[in-house]
Amino acid sequence: MNLGSFVYHFGNRDAFIDELVELWYAPLYDELKAVAAKGSYPSAIAMFEATMEALIGLVARQRGFINHLFGDALAGEGAAQRFLLSLPRRHPLLLIEQVRMAQAEGSLVAGHPLQLMIFIMGSVGLPLVIAGSGRQLGWLPEQAAPFLSQIDSPEAARQRLIWALRGLRPTDVKEGETA
Repeated sequence: MNLGSFVYHFGNRDAFIDELVELWYAPLYDELKAVAAKGSYPSAIAMFEATMEALIGLVARQRGFINHLFGDALAGEGAAQRFLLSLPRRHPLLLIEQVRMAQAEGSLVAGHPLQLMIFIMGSVGLPLVIAGSGRQLGWLPEQAAPFLSQIDSPEAARQRLIWALRGLRPTDVKEGETA
């Protein structure tokens, strides 16, 4: 690539990285929105669960890039930091709205939707990211492999999602029911 064309088009390195990250994220976010917009779910909690399962799949497939992005942000890379700071207006907002809908139908306990999302993401999404980072470090002993395989397995994440949602159901609602 001609350096002059690069500077003319992007202006600087940060603008290039901003656009590169956006080009990576946009189709992933569109995929989550498409799952949510499907419209054939029997309940709001079913829609939320389907969206979370799609997110688990996306994180599992993209964990290398996600871990690199977090590493860059922690190292002070401005473009990575800007992107991560923009996330609350993106897929987390979609998920929080779905939590609100599930609460409104009585499928999830009352409480601040953000707190419920922190709980769910802490049990489901965060382990996927942490384990991926652990594998990328390359310094963990072989004995850590079984531990990491339980943390970063999409199947294990789906099981944690089931447990988290079961734990967040109102006590008078049984699994598979809505209020």
